[in-house]
Amino acid sequence: MNKSMKKILFLLLTFFVFVNTHAQDKIKELTTERETLYQKYKESENLSTGLFGNRSKDDMQKTIEALTEIIDKDNEILNEYKSIQSNANAAFTDKYNQLIQENNDLTQKNHDLVELTERHKGFSKENHQMLEEIEKYQGLYIALLGFSVLLAIVYIIKYFSLKSKMKNSEK
Repeated sequence: MNKSMKKILFLLLTFFVFVNTHAQDKIKELTTERETLYQKYKESENLSTGLFGNRSKDDMQKTIEALTEIIDKDNEILNEYKSIQSNANAAFTDKYNQLIQENNDLTQKNHDLVELTERHKGFSKENHQMLEEIEKYQGLYIALLGFSVLLAIVYIIKYFSLKSKMKNSEK
């Protein structure tokens, strides 16, 4: 992974931890509020202000209100859990898509590398064949050059010997 990918991953992880911590704090706060409402409900259950120690209509109404508040708080807690799950799913989906993109990039780079390797093998094979041909003809060229030099030496010797014979014959 290159540096920019590491930075992005670090920032994403930091953000996810922050959001997760914030969400846990929110759930903890909501749960504490619910416990308070439950205590209020228990207190309203123990009210008996009616005639002969029975529960009055107001007592029953307070109990119903306490239960309604508990239900509302439970719904708030459930909504917070759904929000956390939604955020987690979004983060997971983003990470999954990022990994898929990285995989596609690496696959393309691998394909390019294989193609370059094959091209290099072709060049190497072609170069090797050219070197073999050059070596084969190099021996022939050296032999021709040697023969030409030998022939030139023979003609030079022949020339000087004829020249000296001609000088001797003039005298």
